[in-house]
Amino acid sequence: MQKIKLERELKISHDCGGEFTLPDYVPAIGRILSAECDPAPEGVYLKESEGHGVEAELGGLSVFRILYIPEEGGINGVTIPCDYDTNVVLGPVGGSVICRASTSPENVFCRVTAPRKLQLRCRLGSRISVLSASDAEGGDTFADGMEVRRGTSPAMALSHGASRDLLCASDLSGLPDGAVPMICRASVSISECRPVSPGEYRCRGDILIECVYEKDGDAGTLRDRIGFDETVTLDGDAPTEDAPARAFGTVNSVELHTDDSGSRAEVIYELEVEAAPPVGADVVYDAYSCVCPVDAEYDDTEYLSPAASTSCNFSVNERIPKNVTGRVISAFGRADIAGAAAERGRVRVSGELHGCVLLCSGGEYDVVPWSVPWSCELPGSTDAEDGDLTVWGGASVSGLTARADGELAVDAEVTVSVTAARVCREHVLSSVKPAGEPFPARCGFTVYYPTKDECVWDIAKRFHVPTSAVAAEGNIRADGTPADVVII
Repeated sequence: MQKIKLERELKISHDCGGEFTLPDYVPAIGRILSAECDPAPEGVYLKESEGHGVEAELGGLSVFRILYIPEEGGINGVTIPCDYDTNVVLGPVGGSVICRASTSPENVFCRVTAPRKLQLRCRLGSRISVLSASDAEGGDTFADGMEVRRGTSPAMALSHGASRDLLCASDLSGLPDGAVPMICRASVSISECRPVSPGEYRCRGDILIECVYEKDGDAGTLRDRIGFDETVTLDGDAPTEDAPARAFGTVNSVELHTDDSGSRAEVIYELEVEAAPPVGADVVYDAYSCVCPVDAEYDDTEYLSPAASTSCNFSVNERIPKNVTGRVISAFGRADIAGAAAERGRVRVSGELHGCVLLCSGGEYDVVPWSVPWSCELPGSTDAEDGDLTVWGGASVSGLTARADGELAVDAEVTVSVTAARVCREHVLSSVKPAGEPFPARCGFTVYYPTKDECVWDIAKRFHVPTSAVAAEGNIRADGTPADVVII
């Protein structure tokens, strides 16, 4: 069985975007109302880096969504896809390397350089958890006659699976008569992820679609919810049927189509499941020989012990002391994870919500930024100790509404999908070999008075005898601890 060891956690910043010329069918830009960027990471690709160990290449698609006022008035939107990639040197790592990455926009810059030209740039922040799979078995090559002390540690194995290029569509039948949709965005809300058989998980939830439309020079928002029920099969060996898992969804594209039959929004998305079952990792702590001295070497190793691997939805309702007036046209936001900690058998994950609200007052449009903290509790492993955890995964805003009544009131539905684990450190045996002349043959017997902290193993190692000789009748109590007097 393999242990999953945390080599390091990295955070890198990189850019995507560039200069773009709008197509002829899109009205020329007068004023930008809002610009957002949704990254859809495709994964982390590992390769050898000459002289530096392992190099990771992050790649994916960033989708810019721009809401603006055309030169001739009204309101319009445009969606611009943009590929991105960046490289980072991970350095030397041991074992087979696994990378988990989460990418979110840090800042979006949008500037009009000409009525039909945009300059877009999004500062992306990627957190990479560099893991390595290492063999937890030990002691198999030790010389004959050596006795070893083993232990079992709750390490973690990872299994992953995905369903890609899933499609759903909304016919936007709720639009008012004569309304024209300008721009649409979508998010994935997962309400259930449960195993149906070893290696198969059933994912249920909703695709939430929000479209901004224009009618008679005014703007409004239409929201739709489309349910999904999909099965995701894990790659490779399947874990046990009750292995804890998290599920998360990514929207790859949202296309808006308008023709004589009406308007519809088509969403292409994918679902992924990561199972993180605990495994009993066999660890060798110590060794000795009954017949001759030994030379032992030890290593300090660390590995991940699972605390939680799950997905959940929760609500955030906050009033933000901003002096705002007008009618809310649209609201959008994103969720960032700041950290996680174990508390009394539960895992508390915390972060922050950021976003903007589009307001209309007297025919004028304005954009108000906002930011609020959030936190939620997840069920954790029963043996989890209190303290900080390493966490990877993501949080997304799967539903958002806002009200303006002197202050700004934000109601958000947040989907959190994380794997949280504790970094455990052990002092373990790496090698042992005979050293020196054999011990002289024993004759007679020895009477020994153990201290209160000594166990059978300690006494056997002290006198270089098998543990069975120390654990003979009369030497141990019913609970396996040494008696007050041990005769060897």
